[in-house]
Amino acid sequence: MTKINQTSRRKIEQLRICAEKEVEAGDSCFSDLKLVHVALPEIDKDEIDLKTEFFGCTLNSPIMIASMTGGHPDTKRINEVLATAAETLGVGIGVGSQRAALEGTAQEDSFRVVRDVAPNTFIYANLGAPQLREYGID
Repeated sequence: MTKINQTSRRKIEQLRICAEKEVEAGDSCFSDLKLVHVALPEIDKDEIDLKTEFFGCTLNSPIMIASMTGGHPDTKRINEVLATAAETLGVGIGVGSQRAALEGTAQEDSFRVVRDVAPNTFIYANLGAPQLREYGID
């Protein structure tokens, strides 16, 4: 049986909150803007190239899937779907905090699945300063 620590429990709790609760912010501030339509008929949309270079990787468009889903067994399938989308679309993907990885290897497959299904995708993760302080640079 896979051990579920406090960090892992928090990961699935965050996803449940997003799925089950009203988490949208109120005003998006777009009500303060007035957009003026300016047609560009001389532009050939097929000639627009959204590709961009990011840390030596080519992305088909300047978009990243920013997820927080690694670190719990129930998030593996979510990461698999998101990584498949990233690979198909040629955009980057984040797997969220590596705190769970620092605390042990029990949830490794919830992160590893991203590289397994997206071998050509730019993948990033974050690590908080408190974890660096607690675990050190090595």
